[in-house]
Amino acid sequence: MKNQTALNPTFWSGVINYVRAAAQPAEALTPWDYREHIEAKTVLVFRTSVEGITEQSRVASGLDTLVGTKNWTIDLDDVDKVLRVVCTKSSEAKIVSIFGERGYHCELMA
Repeated sequence: MKNQTALNPTFWSGVINYVRAAAQPAEALTPWDYREHIEAKTVLVFRTSVEGITEQSRVASGLDTLVGTKNWTIDLDDVDKVLRVVCTKSSEAKIVSIFGERGYHCELMA
């Protein structure tokens, strides 16, 4: 009969965890929760000074790089030329700077 301990994956997982615990300090063994480190996405709404499709194409490359092609729209029919972006809250300053670098105004709407 074969030795069941040598074939049992639970046994080897326990051995590996024991060796890992003995080799590292306790703070290195705390489980990493990715939900705390990934910022949630939201929809940010901005007022812009973009007037037409030509001006929109000038900011498009920067927005595509930052948030992705299908994650933003500019409503050119709206009086405020509203930009809606699906992104993280921390992207706000980067979006404003993309417009500023190209000579356009962009501000977050309340």
